Amino acid sequence: MNTSLRQPNDGTGLFGEQYSRRNRPQPTRDGEQTGRWIALDESGWDGDQLYGGSRSRYMIIGSVAISDEEAVDLVDDLRRTTRVQAPELKFGTSFARDGQTQRRKALAALLGPGGALEKRASVYVLDKHYFIVGKLIDLFIEEQAYKQGLDIRNTGVARKMARDLFTEGPRALGSTLFNRLLAATVAFTSHKNRDQQVSVDDFYDVVEEAWARSSRRNVTRLLGLLRTTRAEAREYLDDAFGPDASLPAALEPLIPGVAAVTGNWSRRVGRANILTDDQRALTDQHLDNIDDDARGLGHPEFRHISRDVRLGELLRGKSSDHPSLQLADLVAGAGFAVAKRHDGHITPAGEDLYPVIVPLIDPAGMLPHDEPNRVAQAGAPAAVSQSR
Repeated sequence: MNTSLRQPNDGTGLFGEQYSRRNRPQPTRDGEQTGRWIALDESGWDGDQLYGGSRSRYMIIGSVAISDEEAVDLVDDLRRTTRVQAPELKFGTSFARDGQTQRRKALAALLGPGGALEKRASVYVLDKHYFIVGKLIDLFIEEQAYKQGLDIRNTGVARKMARDLFTEGPRALGSTLFNRLLAATVAFTSHKNRDQQVSVDDFYDVVEEAWARSSRRNVTRLLGLLRTTRAEAREYLDDAFGPDASLPAALEPLIPGVAAVTGNWSRRVGRANILTDDQRALTDQHLDNIDDDARGLGHPEFRHISRDVRLGELLRGKSSDHPSLQLADLVAGAGFAVAKRHDGHITPAGEDLYPVIVPLIDPAGMLPHDEPNRVAQAGAPAAVSQSR
């Protein structure tokens, strides 16, 4: 079945006022003046419920530097090679199952050395547990420091704080209490707390207990700083859930993830146009926030991402209209299978694909270390234990 650039429908599959503007039904084409198109899709997304009920510890954003004009032939070739009969190429249905080894080999050939997508695909890995710890620093300690005229984010201090707390916290507090701190952070900051059933006092009761029981100096120091941020926590509730709420969904990882991938690609290719799959979390407003940030106009929560970014368009599309998004789906799905393998969930897809996927992992992803090659380890010991 030929997937030639078909006539578009009238937008994405999302309906309502929040999805009325930033849609791209037409095929994408690169241009010397307009820049390169980058297609993005995700796998492993659970919204802002990042702990406890999450189906995976990792979220993946797969991206490919390719326009629809070029992607259509690659999709048709891959369809013929793999004999996929479905209307669209989807990793989960056509490449992930036990008996689909030959299809995975064809995908690996496309992405690996000498393949048509060599050096044009990227896998952004976000460790949800580390993301929680990072937000604990960003939303409270970093905000307090910013008021005092201190830049702990762009200087790398906030990142070091997050890594210290993440790597040393389970030993300093014991895994049970450290996990309670993660769960309390999610309960307090997530959208589910818009009715503020989890109060500032509820959250800081856990912080105080963690501080009192900490057995490591770095962790005790960080929790000591956190103890002094009740004012910032109250401001957070007002900014996120109050009548004049202005803060974007702070614990929604897809929004900063898309912003980060946008910036990382622009720094590689220059002017970048971003086409995302029509994910419900990516409302017009959230895409506006990312766009504003790329132009240095964004909310202070995103003020660190805009350096050296040249963003053209930032739009949504349906994968049925955009073969480039189908390729992004394959990259995201493959990345998710490899991340699950790293987390101890061994599947044939993860085993087959990790040699070609690990080299594609963005070193600027949301991981608690600077070594993407660690993801090649199967069932690597986690810094945070969680019963499943």
